Amino acid sequence: MALLLKKNPDPFMQMGAIDVLSVCVETPRAVFGVPLIRLRKSGQMRQGLPLVLTHIVEFVEKHGLSEIGLFRTCGSVKRCKELRKSFDEGGFPEFDPWDILALASLLKVFLRELPGGLIPEPHRTQLLKVFKDSQKEELNQAVRTVLNSLPEEHFNILCYLMFFLSRVAAESHLNLMTSKNLSVVFGPSIFHIPLGPTMVEEQGQCNALIEHLLDNLIHLLPNMYPHASTSNTAEEMDWTDEKCVQQLPLKEIRLKVPKIGRLGRLRKRLRGFWRKLCSCTYSDTESGKASRDPVIGK
Repeated sequence: MALLLKKNPDPFMQMGAIDVLSVCVETPRAVFGVPLIRLRKSGQMRQGLPLVLTHIVEFVEKHGLSEIGLFRTCGSVKRCKELRKSFDEGGFPEFDPWDILALASLLKVFLRELPGGLIPEPHRTQLLKVFKDSQKEELNQAVRTVLNSLPEEHFNILCYLMFFLSRVAAESHLNLMTSKNLSVVFGPSIFHIPLGPTMVEEQGQCNALIEHLLDNLIHLLPNMYPHASTSNTAEEMDWTDEKCVQQLPLKEIRLKVPKIGRLGRLRKRLRGFWRKLCSCTYSDTESGKASRDPVIGK
């Protein structure tokens, strides 16, 4: 295990405005700042998605969609570093409801530190070109063509992330995060713009492209993960039609949807029973505390 000290802009500050001395620990199972192919080889991906991503997204979607300023307000830097350290050491930490903002910040950090970016070159340049030059009636087709040429892992993550952000935007009457606000927050994390005289202009175009993706999602990307989870097996995933959001025909989906066998159905029933039991126990013993939770008690 090698200990590296480097002075960089703190990745947990939204715009990187503060320089701090950060300590990064390299481990064989590190997940931040690691190429997707390495995550796959180290067993840190399931169904084409990084486990750290699905672990964070599922918790935020369950407990934090009503959080005002979700993804715009920075979480605790200390808590972010604790959670990151746990993930990088191969663990899956237990989250608390008050971790929502820290997890939201951590999700942006994961995307921002992804080598090459979620939409790498030359796809970034191609997308900006078609977004700028295409006529309105042919824009969606041109954008879809470029997106379909993305590397498979990048395409999978983009689909998963965009449909999640669309559900965040659907609660904008509570969290105030419209598709425009989300595009401003996630544009710099999804697109890695190189430094230069046109950086500000290109970033604005990238943000506008993200907003267009969110507003026209059903026409641009397939919802391949209607209810993805951090499960280790395909049988434990819920692929029922009731869970689908804006589901497209299967012929447009690039991955095979796994079938759920008899064992998978039994596992789902047992898991559902256990969740109901835990929920009843928690509501009986923690009813007074729940009303004071910063997220649940709103």
